[in-house]
Amino acid sequence: MKDYIHAVTSSTLAWAGNIYDLVLITYTYPFLHKFFGLTYFELTLLFSLGLIGRVIGASIFGKLADKKGRKIVSLIGTAGYSSFQALFTFSSAFVLMALFRTIEGIFMGAQWTAGTVLAVEKAPKEKIQFVNSIVQAGYALGYALTGVSYYFLSSSLNSITGYYIFMLTGSIPLALVPYIYFKVTESFKPVARQKVRVSEYKDYFIKASLAMSGMFIAYLSVFSIYPDFAYAEHFPPSFIGILMAIANIIQALSYIFFGRISSYVSPFKLIYTGIIGLLIAVFLAMPLFSSFYIIPSMSAGVFLYAFSVGFWPLISGIVASSVPTEIRAFLTGTSYNIGAVSGGVISAIIGEIIVLYGMGRLPYFVDLINFASLAVVFISMYTWPRRIAVKES
Repeated sequence: MKDYIHAVTSSTLAWAGNIYDLVLITYTYPFLHKFFGLTYFELTLLFSLGLIGRVIGASIFGKLADKKGRKIVSLIGTAGYSSFQALFTFSSAFVLMALFRTIEGIFMGAQWTAGTVLAVEKAPKEKIQFVNSIVQAGYALGYALTGVSYYFLSSSLNSITGYYIFMLTGSIPLALVPYIYFKVTESFKPVARQKVRVSEYKDYFIKASLAMSGMFIAYLSVFSIYPDFAYAEHFPPSFIGILMAIANIIQALSYIFFGRISSYVSPFKLIYTGIIGLLIAVFLAMPLFSSFYIIPSMSAGVFLYAFSVGFWPLISGIVASSVPTEIRAFLTGTSYNIGAVSGGVISAIIGEIIVLYGMGRLPYFVDLINFASLAVVFISMYTWPRRIAVKES
């Protein structure tokens, strides 16, 4: 097996586990509301803290990965988020849940930052965009697996034991740690001959952060609440699990599809096309008028949204190819996780919107949020420097 295959496989699966743990809580909102008395704002805040912890992890461990290597940080991140998922599972006090969720998010940020860069740097140059898309397909794979778990375990989410079993599936990625340790190789040598200042690349950093923020805000305004939104609109629970699983399988395949055709079509054109698809999809998935609340058309909107979002990894690929290796992990990881924080904030705000206006009025807010945030993505990419000169030591 080619050496880089292990790096790609481990990074993809660790990223899938990362997202699995991030999203799993969204299926337990009704249980946590009923059994622990948590409000919707507290529930969406718990989801948000996982995202907010990411930017801390990306900043701290991104610098460590640039100094000590990607593999060790990938090991720490994977073991860390899996372990704290177990601690979160058995906590019932909101303060402890919030603390464990934040720490888990820090390790999530560490894993993504190191794992993605490790896979990209091990890949042949002609396959970098394709490899990056495969790794990012782990996002959709992890989300799809939450739908599968919900399909099989949703009937048990009416007892504390069933809740424990459902949430403890998030610790399974611990099994990846020995695989990463023994099978992934890295001959990392920190470059000390030339010091590269992040400030020299502030324009890239700002635009990357804006683009990632726009993507996270748009995506999470839909998917962080859609299982509960669908449940409120009388979608059968088993159908919700199937819907989210299929949607994210489509998303995973779309990541690979966009990554593959980016070798023949400008990544920027693919991004613009994807944005148009997202705008159409969000109005189908979350209609403004109740007469359009039809399960087949809403499901079609979810599927179209999942496919259209396939351009997302191209943004991180553009960022990674725009800066030197000395700051690549830090800049790509931090900009990505700043976007995650933005998505976390919007998720918490959506929780408060539900409290104030009810689930029925949520589509008005979500559709507007998508239009505004995707406009930011378009502007950031449209103004991105076309001639990229990366200084390699």
